[in-house]
Amino acid sequence: MRRPRLDQRLWLTTLVTLALATAGGGAFAAMHLPAPWMSGALVAVTLWVLAGRPAVVPAPLRILTYVVLGASMGGALTPQSLAQASAWPLSMGFLVLNVVAVVAACVFYFRRVAGWDLASALYASTPGALSAVMALAESTSADLRKVAFSQGLRLFLLVVGLPNLLNVIGLDAAAPPAAVAAEPMVGLAELLAASAILGLLFDRLHVPGGLLLGAMAASAALHISGLSTAHIPAVLMIPAYVVLGASVGVRFAGTRMDTLKANIIASLGGFAVAMVISAAFSILAALATGEDTGKMLTAFAPGALETMTALGFALGYDPAFMSAHHLFRFVGLSVALPFASHLLVLLSRNERP
Repeated sequence: MRRPRLDQRLWLTTLVTLALATAGGGAFAAMHLPAPWMSGALVAVTLWVLAGRPAVVPAPLRILTYVVLGASMGGALTPQSLAQASAWPLSMGFLVLNVVAVVAACVFYFRRVAGWDLASALYASTPGALSAVMALAESTSADLRKVAFSQGLRLFLLVVGLPNLLNVIGLDAAAPPAAVAAEPMVGLAELLAASAILGLLFDRLHVPGGLLLGAMAASAALHISGLSTAHIPAVLMIPAYVVLGASVGVRFAGTRMDTLKANIIASLGGFAVAMVISAAFSILAALATGEDTGKMLTAFAPGALETMTALGFALGYDPAFMSAHHLFRFVGLSVALPFASHLLVLLSRNERP
């Protein structure tokens, strides 16, 4: 008799979470804010869980969301957009310099201003690659509450604040992806099936952001080859953005008020340091490559691969450019972090207790 009660509770919590997320997204859309369904859902669910209320987004729903988003992004890729990839190595060079500068400056800030220990400062400063960061931080003396809260708050502020910042200073894309006409159900089903298969394969092979990138790759291949003309309709895109925003908000579940009060000022300061440096390198990269500054800032923004790629797409930016740069940073950090962790152990031995 207990199992049905647990299932009913899960379903009820899921429905409440999605209802709140939809209401938040609808409110932001009514105010004509950029990327409203994702950012509004994030704000609503985050406030809900910080109030101590339960929220959940089941894994199958998240998987479906990434498949839908990836399929839509792949349909937006064209041979013309991929032809611009020749300029990517230069912008990625600036991205490397940006990541190094962000980590160094944030570690200095967390150590000297916030008074955090070296391990906590290092992992809280790492821009993105949250799964690798938390896995490595668990084996050190880092305060996982500080690391998780700092990383989560940064992603929250990026999703909610970056679109509005770009809009205010006039750096947002000319228009979000245009709505497309209704497609035959068979063509749409075939597109989603192919995207799901490759997305799950990428995920099984542990490709970073595999669900999203695999789905996007399958969709891009079908569209560029002319095998598919189907596009994801708004009736699926809006729920996908709502679920993605809710999924980010759920990460704040279990955050205690004492943790919030103790770390919010330090985390806000770290976010400000990271964004000032990222903005500076974005401007330099835009000048060097001739790319749009808002597009470059979104690609350099220190957030999660899947979320920032989807946010860039919602803002109307090239999904291939976004995914390539965020994937490049994720892979680079995943390779560099183990070496940084080893160095951290050596440095910690020389620190005073």
